[in-house]
Formats: sequence, C-alpha cells, structure tokens
Amino acid sequence: MSQPNKQSGRKLRSHSVRATDLDKLLDAFRALDRTVVEISMNVYKVPRRDRATMLEQHRRLHDMVRERLPRILYQPEGDPNC
Repeated sequence: MSQPNKQSGRKLRSHSVRATDLDKLLDAFRALDRTVVEISMNVYKVPRRDRATMLEQHRRLHDMVRERLPRILYQPEGDPNC
C-alpha cells in the first residue's frame, strides 16, 4: 500500500515557488506599479514637489511587500499567527 502523505508532500514541493522566481515577480510588480503611479501623477497633474513624496511612499510600500510576502506565501497551514 502506498503512503499518500509522502506522495502529496512531493507534489507540493514540486509546485513551490523558488526565491528567485519570487524576486522576479516582485520586480515585475514594482515596475508595473511605478509605471501606473507615474502615469497617474501626470493624469491628475500632481505638483512636482509632491511627486518625490509619492514615489518615496511607494518605495516604502514595495520594501514592505518584499519583506513580508515570503512569510505570507510560505505560512504553515493551520497557523494563522505567522
């Protein structure tokens, strides 16, 4: 009789996201988000003095996402406190 737990464990590991893939995904997200922010600033005619502040806020947001996303993705099942 085969052991289904080992088999499902192997299957899950083979579909896991590698750190390099996650970095590439986050870089693509950051580039897309920055583009959207810059286009929005032009559309809504944000004053030049406020643009630097907005871009700094987005950089902080991206840093937080980069730091916390791996913990969210690799959170153990049944442990809502991670």
